[in-house]
Amino acid sequence: MTFKVEPTWTEKSAKKKAEAAASVFEKQIKEGTATDTRLTFREYAEYVISLKERTGAKHKTIVSYRYLAERVYPIIGHLKLKDIRVSDLNKLYEQLQADGQNKRGGKLSAKSVIEHHRFVSAVLAQADKEMLIPFNPATKATLPKLERKTPNYFQPEEVAAIRDALESEPMKWKTMVHLLLITGARRGEVLGLKWSAVDFERNQIHICNNVLYAADRGIYEDTPKTATSDRFVTLPVETMQLLKQYKAWQATERLRLGGYYEDKGFLFAQDNGSPMHPDSVGTWLDRFAKRHDLPHINPHAFRHTMASMLYFNQVDSVSISKRLGHSKVSTTEDIYAHIIEEADQRSADILSDVFLKKA
Repeated sequence: MTFKVEPTWTEKSAKKKAEAAASVFEKQIKEGTATDTRLTFREYAEYVISLKERTGAKHKTIVSYRYLAERVYPIIGHLKLKDIRVSDLNKLYEQLQADGQNKRGGKLSAKSVIEHHRFVSAVLAQADKEMLIPFNPATKATLPKLERKTPNYFQPEEVAAIRDALESEPMKWKTMVHLLLITGARRGEVLGLKWSAVDFERNQIHICNNVLYAADRGIYEDTPKTATSDRFVTLPVETMQLLKQYKAWQATERLRLGGYYEDKGFLFAQDNGSPMHPDSVGTWLDRFAKRHDLPHINPHAFRHTMASMLYFNQVDSVSISKRLGHSKVSTTEDIYAHIIEEADQRSADILSDVFLKKA
């Protein structure tokens, strides 16, 4: 360690203070609590990223951390880990909200700033865990207020129009969109479905695979987003009948394509049998909506539609959360707070009509 002597100290006083500091440092060495005070945030963050990569963090998380680090390092990367204070982080988040931070030269959104904060917090949490710092200053930082948007979902008449339009579309896309709506699964989860995960006897599917894309890896398979995202979802009889029809159609297509098609077991695949690019779902839905003069459709809207319809039909949050694969029921309730309130108001109106209003 380096011991700094103040110019106002006498030689005798400085010697005593140095000896005391050396004694404390020696004790820390013996106890294994001594820290490397020279480490900068950037140096330690690189260690944390590699640590998480070695210990099984999702590739998508590692890619995200490296992307976020590009904005964080120029601002606090040079700071010594032990010297980082809450005020330094508040200045970081303030600078991230200044002009020139995004690709168009504008400001970052509150959501984007919070994503940067989560990266910083993860690094400092590891430093706290390893006793390199006395506490994680990110836990006390001031963050921009995040205005949660009401999830976009389709009204029943819009769902009916989409279903009608699908009747004239290819079997593959008709079945995929049907599953997006009925299961409430994420697009990568639907693209990751394999026939081995379809149980025709129990009328359910096992969501246990996820298809993703990363620039450095291309299209790849991974486990679902969280541990609770690995789940069984029960489906209506009509959906199972559609899946049987689709399976027969796919078998005919495989015969037609012959050796060009390498069967990897996916419900939905490219013409050669390989997993589909996740973005291809949104691209097809955009064109589908334009062809049939429908409102803009994005894959996640089907997930919100399923959840909202269940809430409007008095299904409890625990059941809905389980079907969506959220790690916490509170996550479901936070996302659908506005819909829960609307559903509750509808319930009140129904009770009023039944019990209080005169015929």
